[in-house]
Amino acid sequence: MAARSPLIRHYGGDRPQEFRAYLRAVTNVGVSLGAVLAGWVVQVGTLTAYQLMVIGNAIAFVVSAVILVLLPPVEPVPTTGGPRWIALRDRPYLLLTALDGIMAIQFKVLTVAIPLWIVGATTAPHWLISATMLTGTFIVVAFQVRASRDVDSPAAGAHAYRRAGVAFLIACALISLSAGIPAWAAATLLITAVVVHTIGELWHSAAGFEVSFALAPQHATGQYLGVFGLGAGLAEALGPGLLIALCITWGRPGWYAVGAMFALTGSAAPPAVRWAQRRQFAQQTQATGQSSDSAGPHPTSAFT
Repeated sequence: MAARSPLIRHYGGDRPQEFRAYLRAVTNVGVSLGAVLAGWVVQVGTLTAYQLMVIGNAIAFVVSAVILVLLPPVEPVPTTGGPRWIALRDRPYLLLTALDGIMAIQFKVLTVAIPLWIVGATTAPHWLISATMLTGTFIVVAFQVRASRDVDSPAAGAHAYRRAGVAFLIACALISLSAGIPAWAAATLLITAVVVHTIGELWHSAAGFEVSFALAPQHATGQYLGVFGLGAGLAEALGPGLLIALCITWGRPGWYAVGAMFALTGSAAPPAVRWAQRRQFAQQTQATGQSSDSAGPHPTSAFT
């Protein structure tokens, strides 16, 4: 994350956030192709097939490294002095990192919670697991860039966080209602929930792209985005266990609890963004004042 973000900011031009959305769409295309190949390997089930998958994965990494080496070099951005670990001193940014990390648990809803819920709590056919994942992936590939174009300021990102929280709450409620009903009704509810959830995912991702880049100083992009990635890393580590404990073990009430958690987190984003903007404005004003002082005496100082 720390190495990738400055490259995104450099090659993304005036709108690295939108470029990041494009990369996410492309990534999901790759994930889909990889899932198809992995499905073939599992279906064949031979040692040779698994070895070919590992070798193919290694070759893909080598090809990626070659492409990166061939890119034109990026000139380093000069620092402006001050503390070395400035991102860890930026309390509003750390708060946004924590909020985004909580929201990022939603990524595990489609890949962990819904598959286990389909198998253990509903009468829906098991092939619906693949259908839900493909539905979410298709929506991300088709609409992530479009969704990110409207999120073009920190304030817009804050509102997108809030909308995402509401969408996740609705999706969690629909998922909870799919237990104990006929298979066709459960499948309909689950697909609807996945569509609503993925729309929230588009908003959440767009908000994260905008806020993380817009509120990070250009000379410390790697450090700030590296810190911001800690939230997603925490969700990656703790999210599956939390969703299993609440949604699968507890059942229906757990889904409502998770949905409420997302909605409350989304509601907390706008004031956190405003706090971060106030801090950013104060720092820019201070830096401008210092630059004016270092440029020499004020013209009227000769008459005082």
